[in-house]
Amino acid sequence: MKSAAVAALLLLALMTTSGAAKERYNVWAKEKIRYHHDRVMKDPYNAQLRVLLANAFYSDGSFYEAAQQLEKALTLEPNYPEAHCNLGIVRHAQSMVSDAELHYRRALAMDSTLVDAMAGLGTLLCANGRRAEGIELLESTLVHDKRRDDARFNLGVAYHKVGDYRKATTHLKRLFERHPGYPGVSRGLSQAYFARGLTLLQAELPQEALAFFRKSSTLRQDAANVYYAEGLAHLRLKDLAAAEAAFVAAVQLDEDHVPALHNLAHVLDLTGRFEDAAGYYLRVARLTPHLGTIEAARNATYDEKILLE
Repeated sequence: MKSAAVAALLLLALMTTSGAAKERYNVWAKEKIRYHHDRVMKDPYNAQLRVLLANAFYSDGSFYEAAQQLEKALTLEPNYPEAHCNLGIVRHAQSMVSDAELHYRRALAMDSTLVDAMAGLGTLLCANGRRAEGIELLESTLVHDKRRDDARFNLGVAYHKVGDYRKATTHLKRLFERHPGYPGVSRGLSQAYFARGLTLLQAELPQEALAFFRKSSTLRQDAANVYYAEGLAHLRLKDLAAAEAAFVAAVQLDEDHVPALHNLAHVLDLTGRFEDAAGYYLRVARLTPHLGTIEAARNATYDEKILLE
């Protein structure tokens, strides 16, 4: 069996890179294309050389040419698991979901330990709503290679989507600690912390919820909803000063954030600043025409359910 180190592709299509880094990488890819093309011309019946050429095309974003070389490699050597895996990756990048799944599964049927195929198939299934099997494959990927960052990120996202925020935060936090610059991990972990906080707030555990909201806002300081949720937790704890500060922060980020405006007005009412409160209730009434009046705005209710919808 050929070495995966020689034949396998990185799942670059499932990650994002900066434009500058991608441009530098493509310069090297073009050199590799020329180098491996010359080798293939000298030995056209060598399937392994065609896979290496396909890798270079793929790295350059030339998916059609990569697929052509992989198809030729499989014509020469049909039972080549890495070639099937790589063709699955290319078809995945081309959004040819059925074909990608077919080649991932063929690769795993030939070599059940092929990590690239596990990660690719698991990611594909999760992205297409088949998360139970996808999560299982991504977990298996990490059993074989704990440093597989793409699988851990996609696993964290998948757990978030199925509502298992504890496992989502576990995986995303582990990735953030190992690779804080990984694309999307900071935002993803912030969202996972936020979701855990909301479930705790709904369970009437505001102090515990607040800890997760703070973790979320530390990672992402531009999310008005996080500060709004912090304000709700402080309200439940009857800390009106902290609640006011949180609602003010939310409104500073989003001046039309109706729930934050309403609850800020409510805090002002509770602390005897009725004229200031009326000004905010008026803004709520103007932003929500179905309420119509300041009194209707005052009697409205906005809590965490707005964020859970």
